[in-house]
Amino acid sequence: MLKKIAPFLFLLLFFGWAHAAQAGFGVSPPSINNRQLTPGSTYPVKIMLLRSSAEEDLKVVVKVNAPEIESWIKIDKGAEFILPKGELQVPMTVTFEIPKNAELGNYRGNLNIKVLPSGEKASGVSIALGARVDIDLALTNVSNANFLVRLVSVPDFEKLGAPWNWKLWSKVFNPLFYRLRVVMNIENTGNIKIAPSKVAIEIYDITKNNFLESHEDKTLNKVKPFSVGEVIADFPTKLAPGQYWAKIKVYKENEIVNFYEIAFSVEKQGVLGANARSLGVWPWLTLAGLILLTVLIIALLIKVKFWRFFIFLILLPTRPLGKGAKNVIVSANRRFWQWVNKQAERHKE
Repeated sequence: MLKKIAPFLFLLLFFGWAHAAQAGFGVSPPSINNRQLTPGSTYPVKIMLLRSSAEEDLKVVVKVNAPEIESWIKIDKGAEFILPKGELQVPMTVTFEIPKNAELGNYRGNLNIKVLPSGEKASGVSIALGARVDIDLALTNVSNANFLVRLVSVPDFEKLGAPWNWKLWSKVFNPLFYRLRVVMNIENTGNIKIAPSKVAIEIYDITKNNFLESHEDKTLNKVKPFSVGEVIADFPTKLAPGQYWAKIKVYKENEIVNFYEIAFSVEKQGVLGANARSLGVWPWLTLAGLILLTVLIIALLIKVKFWRFFIFLILLPTRPLGKGAKNVIVSANRRFWQWVNKQAERHKE
């Protein structure tokens, strides 16, 4: 009797164990869909590998079942890798690198993700464990420009310190390096590079009653298609140390797509310490450039004997006096000879 029911018990245990293993493992999202890809674009997708228990290392084997586009697909962790013990969620990035000469149309396939004990080969019972990620892509030549603003902040910053705040340099360095920033995390949901068409900002005092400044920035760095990137708008300012409110408008073409009110502070030089915004080497390079330019101009003036021109400029205010003195001498000389002529005529008589 035991021999007769043993195969049934084996099958029951087998399917029950396999079902439990599959129920303890999954992926998110379960499919990759994009209908607006263009030839030459890159499309990264993050897939989370999930399991309900992480008591041991597990081996993951990924097989691509998409003959038309298999060469487009790159997996950051490779075709085989380990789910480490103790980690219930492990990210896996699948990137589609689409050739520029790819034909327009629809492309389908799947990723077959197998999970088995570390060190075991992907054969036998283990093949039934895992999950599948369906792929459904379409290539088009129609441009789609769209984005979402995920996060906006106005970092605190400090007044410029010496030597940038010296009166000799302030008119040069303040517009270049004393600037208010709006930092945005932009998700590009379109298929071309994009950024907001402009960011407008109005600054008010801490009471929000007194308007102080307003600026616009249209020269924004763009984010690649299907990715999230940091976009920074910056504006020259004359704000003194204190607390302020910023009213920020983010534009797509001529439409306001986001509006924010954010408080921020301007601190005295040195207050923020390690959290202060670094100006990098650019102020020093700018200063060195100005000094070099001044030296070159002086050297050029000396070489072409422009010192004569400076002497002329120095003597220029004395020209009216010189002309007056010359006229007096000429007039006196003319009168003297007239007198001499008259005296000579008298003697002749």
